[in-house]
Amino acid sequence: MLLTLWEFALVPLFVLPIVLLFQFAGCGFSGVGTGEPEIPLPERLPETPPVKDPPVVQPPIDIPVRGAPPNYRKYILGEQPNPGDVMHSAVAVDGAAVIGYWRLVDAPAATDAVDEKGARNGTYVTGGSLDEVDPTAALGGSEAAPGTLLTGQPGLIVSDAGSLCRYYNGGYVRIPFAAGLHSDEFTLEAWVNVTALKADYEHVLFDAGGRYALPGSAVTDRGYRILADRDGNLQIRLASTQVAVFAAPPKVPLGGRTHFALVLKDKDPAGVQKDLTIYIDGKQTVTQTAPTYARPDTAPLFIAAENTTAAPAQAVRMRAPFLGLIQEVVLHGKALSQQEIENHVDINRT
Repeated sequence: MLLTLWEFALVPLFVLPIVLLFQFAGCGFSGVGTGEPEIPLPERLPETPPVKDPPVVQPPIDIPVRGAPPNYRKYILGEQPNPGDVMHSAVAVDGAAVIGYWRLVDAPAATDAVDEKGARNGTYVTGGSLDEVDPTAALGGSEAAPGTLLTGQPGLIVSDAGSLCRYYNGGYVRIPFAAGLHSDEFTLEAWVNVTALKADYEHVLFDAGGRYALPGSAVTDRGYRILADRDGNLQIRLASTQVAVFAAPPKVPLGGRTHFALVLKDKDPAGVQKDLTIYIDGKQTVTQTAPTYARPDTAPLFIAAENTTAAPAQAVRMRAPFLGLIQEVVLHGKALSQQEIENHVDINRT
């Protein structure tokens, strides 16, 4: 059927509402009429914070709190009570092994060097000036000295500043022999302060022995000598011989307080051979084995000089003065361990 001109003109008017209806009705098409389905955007999820490693917690540093040191004299003698601590607290103190303990802090006018054990007082010897002896190829020289002791010197024990010591200027200490003074094993220790050493000269710290016979034995070299040698080393000689024990001895520390110890210990069960060890400030420096050792029975112990006479019954002839401060000389009748010696250094701390 053919549309009339009037009907043909009315067609757009009917179609337009229909198009508008599909455009705005929610029929799943885009608003631009592309015909593609609209995909809804997902909801935005909250961001998850990154996982952080837990902080590394460092363990606390275990620094031991050191208390005041024990009283020096009481510790050496093993007297209790004596509050305070030491480096090796588990090491027992063997005060019974002390043969003699000479603090050398006696009053300026004193003539006795008091033994803290109460058995072997020594004597301060002054008045005999020493002449200069030039060194030779075989033997170091001996410095001239007036044979005096300068009293009232600052002490070497920091926790006992009130106890003053002596500067040995040719004067010396003589410990007379009594049964038990010398033993087959021993430790001899002291605090010292040496400012300077004259090159090519010797300075003797301890001397005991000579060359002599005992009842039932032949003449032989006996005892020991502890000295600063001509090269400024701590050296040991056995008896009156000039043969040095150590091939590479340690240097003598200068210009401050120093703890020195010599340990003589049996090398073999029979005690014929001996191991000799020097400790400086608690640390082992050298050890050497000596094939034989003859105990210097009947001979006195000299501190701060050397007696050059061969036999104890002869008049003394002194040489090689020490020229320095000496304090807290202790002779033990056994070989102390390194821990024991370290404790003796540790109790003299600030």
